[in-house]
Amino acid sequence: MSYPFNYPTPTNATVNIYTGQEQGTNYNYTWVKPTGCSFVWFTLIGSGGNGGAGSGAQKPGGGGSGAVTNCLVPAFLLPDELIVMVGGVGSAINTSICYQQKSTTVYLVLDAANGSSGTSSNSGAGGGAANLKRLGAAGLYQSIAGQAGVTGGSVTASATTFLSGGAGFNGATPGTVAANYGNSTTFQGFSAMQPIIVGVGGASDSTAGGGYGGVGCGGGGYVTGSTVNGRGGPGMAVIIAW
Repeated sequence: MSYPFNYPTPTNATVNIYTGQEQGTNYNYTWVKPTGCSFVWFTLIGSGGNGGAGSGAQKPGGGGSGAVTNCLVPAFLLPDELIVMVGGVGSAINTSICYQQKSTTVYLVLDAANGSSGTSSNSGAGGGAANLKRLGAAGLYQSIAGQAGVTGGSVTASATTFLSGGAGFNGATPGTVAANYGNSTTFQGFSAMQPIIVGVGGASDSTAGGGYGGVGCGGGGYVTGSTVNGRGGPGMAVIIAW
């Protein structure tokens, strides 16, 4: 994952972070452009797909991770307000930036796709890289597809993003997750914002079910009758103005 330059520090920029929370809930926020800023940076992360369920010879697959979209836009090209939409835990909504005119018409101007859910025998696909939207045409633009989950085994995090899909369960051996930057998990996924944004997908367990994914990451596959569903992680939007 590369950027044209480093993020500005919070001491000389306005940083807004929007994320989903509750399972299956979609969240709408309003972003207001700070007075006097010159540039605005957007990082959008799609929500992760849920892990699948299976039993016996079935190999439930892990959910896919969301796509990541980055965009840098001169502030004078942006309206004063934008709508930010993100999905909660296990949501199937894309993370999106929209603009609403006075006529109530709403335009999608930037987005990052969510990962799809795994099934009893198949893994979920990663969110696809987004086609160029209106904001992307106004500045620097990049969109990277998410990582698919794994069916019946362990997953190694994507080398091109800071997210990972969820691990599967092969009926005998729980799947594990090996994450980027030295992070690892034996069951539940997690996410961190410092020193770099990173998310870890959910692993699986023979008795407790599938682990939750971190922000944007897939949930772990789980066996039927387990007490924990392998939910995918919520979406996130980071908007930095300076």
